[in-house]
This record gives sequence, structure tokens and C-alpha cells, in this order.
Amino acid sequence: MQKALRPLLRPDGAGSHTKLGYLIDGAHTGPTLLVPMPRGQASEIADAFRQVSRLGGIRGRLAIVNIGAIGMDAEQDDWLRNQIGPVDETLYLSASELDGVDPRAIQQTMREILRKATELGMIPGRGVMPLRLHVQDSVSIRSS
Repeated sequence: MQKALRPLLRPDGAGSHTKLGYLIDGAHTGPTLLVPMPRGQASEIADAFRQVSRLGGIRGRLAIVNIGAIGMDAEQDDWLRNQIGPVDETLYLSASELDGVDPRAIQQTMREILRKATELGMIPGRGVMPLRLHVQDSVSIRSS
């Protein structure tokens, strides 16, 4: 299955595009989860999602949007709404979960997003377990 992750690139009128975040379109209809994040962390999380082998098999949409892109102006908000569609749930993460490039913080953020996606029925619960085991294994390996 082809990966479903794509950047949200808004034409800026000067012949270039502004990256506002990332969108994961699932292969099946379902809810839309919006996750606002700081620009750098949104890219880090998108890179981590590229490693998920069955990414396109989710139900619905996952939108990872740069916090600064929301509420900038009405025209941009309308553009985002048209790209993302109706949002069923918004996941706000704490500052500690969004801590920069620390691999453990990225893994924690991924767990929170996947946990919320599981609650919404976007992925089966068993699909989250290997990531949790992998995260625990990698943390214990680093501790050794």
C-alpha cells in the first residue's frame, strides 16, 4: 500500500508554497484528528510517521498542523479547512511531550497520537502494541 502522508502546501501567490503541516489520508473513511504542533516538531513527527509500515491503512484523516498556521488569517484558515475537512477531534499535547528532537519525546508524542487514533477507531488497538514494545525495548537498551 502506498504511503498516505503528504505535506499541506499552500500556494503563497509568489510562485512558491508555504508548508502548513502534514496530512495522512487513510484508505478508509473515518474521523479526522487534528494535532497542532510547533513547526519543527511537526516535521519530526511526520518523519516518524513515514516509518509506520501500514500508514495508509488507517480510517479517516490525521492532520498535523503547525500551530502558527492556525488563526493567522481568515483566508489561510479557510484553505486549511478545505484541505482537512471537518475535524472530529483535536489533540493538544503538553509542552513536555513536544520537547524538540529528543527521540524519547518523539516516541512519546507518537504514542499519544496513536492512542487517540485508537480511541477514535482510526486504527485497531492491536496495531499500537508493537510500537509500545519497540519504544520500551529501545528505552531499556539505551539505559543498559
